[in-house]
Amino acid sequence: MTLILNLETSTKNCSVSIAKNGICLISIEEHTDKHLHSEKLHTFIQYAIKISKININDLQSICVSKGPGSYTSLRIGVSAAKGLCYALGIPLLSLDSLTILSQKIDVQDGFLIPMIHAKSDLFYTTLFNRHKKRLCPISIKKFCGDFFQSITEDKKAYLFGNINFPKVDKLFANNFRFISPIYPSAMDMSSLSYMKFCNKKFNNIEQFIPCYL
Repeated sequence: MTLILNLETSTKNCSVSIAKNGICLISIEEHTDKHLHSEKLHTFIQYAIKISKININDLQSICVSKGPGSYTSLRIGVSAAKGLCYALGIPLLSLDSLTILSQKIDVQDGFLIPMIHAKSDLFYTTLFNRHKKRLCPISIKKFCGDFFQSITEDKKAYLFGNINFPKVDKLFANNFRFISPIYPSAMDMSSLSYMKFCNKKFNNIEQFIPCYL
């Protein structure tokens, strides 16, 4: 039996889950207008452990979102994960927030383009095919139609994330679909973190830092 505590703090959604063998047992999260992770995260962890009726010492790993996303929020999540790993003597796992976000969408054809707002008209993004295989590295881009048209040509593309798409959908051709708002969630980390655990894809706790682009 593999119990993993998952933490996702890359956006304004403060999210915690506990998974057993890749299946989510409990998920607790709250999205607010402000970044309140410093106030909510440890409380959510305590609730999740209590509700799932496990002993914290039975956890076998902590998996944390490594970003990209909010600098402060990511630091809070990573600090919590590191502290628990040190205290419990268990390994650290990590997943990028755009891969986590992509688990929200299932399509039959076309591309997946997850997006997380950075600042102003800039956002973090990457490109997946319908099988959720990454096709390009994570990067920071300016919100304009030219970027999307250049990578999708005439195929369908699904844009999703914490971007207010309805205000800008006229920039794009009819092959684009907009799904928002969607936020990365610890619930969607369950199977991914389990696969990483089974493959022993652990991070060096001392050297690990979030991804800031």
